[in-house]
Amino acid sequence: MQLLLPSDVVRKMRKHMFRAQRREIGGMIMGEQIADQQFRILDFSVDATSGTRSKFVRDAEQHDLVLKEFFERTGKEYHRFNYLGEWHTHPGFSVDPSLQDIYAMQDLVDGTGGVDFAVLLISRLRWFWQYDCSASLFLRDHQPVRVNIKREDPNAKTEGEL
Repeated sequence: MQLLLPSDVVRKMRKHMFRAQRREIGGMIMGEQIADQQFRILDFSVDATSGTRSKFVRDAEQHDLVLKEFFERTGKEYHRFNYLGEWHTHPGFSVDPSLQDIYAMQDLVDGTGGVDFAVLLISRLRWFWQYDCSASLFLRDHQPVRVNIKREDPNAKTEGEL
């Protein structure tokens, strides 16, 4: 699987992350399927107030409204535009998923979430603005696997792997 990460999405995330400083923040990620196993992140929700230095749990009701608005904007073309998964920050830790992250995402795909797959994007800022991230794919009845992230910058001559 490949996840395309546009520079405008990174810019918006960085602003929220900078404001949150050492608190974890996050939400849902929504995107577009470009090709088989290739998805572009188009939007995300963010709860910038409820996190602590080492924990983030999103308020489902608030984020569901953002998802509903995303579906309205994209013409309810669920086969093309849909929920991709979750994102949150690890401002004081590596961008690797914690055991708590893994358990929560496995529960999402294996049990309570009712989704066949979900991506977990974990981000952090280094030196205030340098964006670092990782992504993992969670599938029902499978172990998580690392996702290839490709940074998209419409103004750059080349695009880079993260």
